[in-house]
Amino acid sequence: MLRTSLLSLLALGLAAQQPAPAQAPVPAAAAPAPAPGPNPEEVILARVGGQPITEADFRAAFGLLGQQEQMQVLMMQGGKEEFVRRMAESKLLAEKAKRMGLDQTPGYLRSLERTKDDLLAREYLAKEGEGLQKKLAVAEPEVKAYYEGHKERFKQPEQVTVRHILISVKQDPNATTGATAGLTDAEAKAKVAKIQAELKKGAKFEDLAKKYSDDPGSKENGGLYADADPSTWVKEFGTAARTQPLGKVGAPVKTQFGYHLVKVESRKPSRDVPFEEGKAAAERMAQQERQMIVWTELMDGLRKEIPFELVKPATPAAVAAPAPVAPQGGGQ
Repeated sequence: MLRTSLLSLLALGLAAQQPAPAQAPVPAAAAPAPAPGPNPEEVILARVGGQPITEADFRAAFGLLGQQEQMQVLMMQGGKEEFVRRMAESKLLAEKAKRMGLDQTPGYLRSLERTKDDLLAREYLAKEGEGLQKKLAVAEPEVKAYYEGHKERFKQPEQVTVRHILISVKQDPNATTGATAGLTDAEAKAKVAKIQAELKKGAKFEDLAKKYSDDPGSKENGGLYADADPSTWVKEFGTAARTQPLGKVGAPVKTQFGYHLVKVESRKPSRDVPFEEGKAAAERMAQQERQMIVWTELMDGLRKEIPFELVKPATPAAVAAPAPVAPQGGGQ
């Protein structure tokens, strides 16, 4: 959406407009500056239908990319040439569309006006960039104040490190093939008992997880989930992670996925994250809040200058019920 793209421009595009560092004075005897390069308008990079694509066209299109996309073009070998080729191919398609008269359709003309508005909005924000950049700056005392005012956002929940072995049970008892096929409840219990017997004989839990577990997210890592928030797990599994004795394999836990053998390795209680540890997150949040404030101030100022109205379409009027017919008198 336009609002999102312009907010992104405030957050990213304007950040690139930091003033250049002061340059050392040029000695009086310095060599003369090199002659300026060719005019970008005159450097032709491609031609389509007799129309040139110039260096100036490339720079204009390149400037519309986000910072990440620009870096990808610059870092890739032959990136500029590939970008120009894509521009030329787009122009080739556009030329064909013109020859078919598609540039005169109502839908195209509406989209063209919308695109003009977006580009003009970008031009305005770029022109106001220096002033907006100053408003967007967040100093460390403001970051600290944000942290102090939003401490509830800097609480680390309880964390648990567990290993588990999942023996899944098929969801459809009648299925024989496909994703819903698998062990019956009785078969799963028997497999769990077999694993428990191997544990009693001294087998390592992580080795058995790699061998038997049906959880693809932890199987290859020996069933490990490290420093996880147990509140994000299904209730039965989370309860076991919070309450089982450390270092011991508990009784099988039944969940919607099947049967779990759980071994809790460590627990960390919830805690308040100190400022220095949460500083980067606080700075990011404070910056996001400042962006919204700057955006709101900008919009409020423009609305005072330019008429602005959001109109909610009226719902279709309810069909009026017919007026009741008055009873006709039957007397003389």
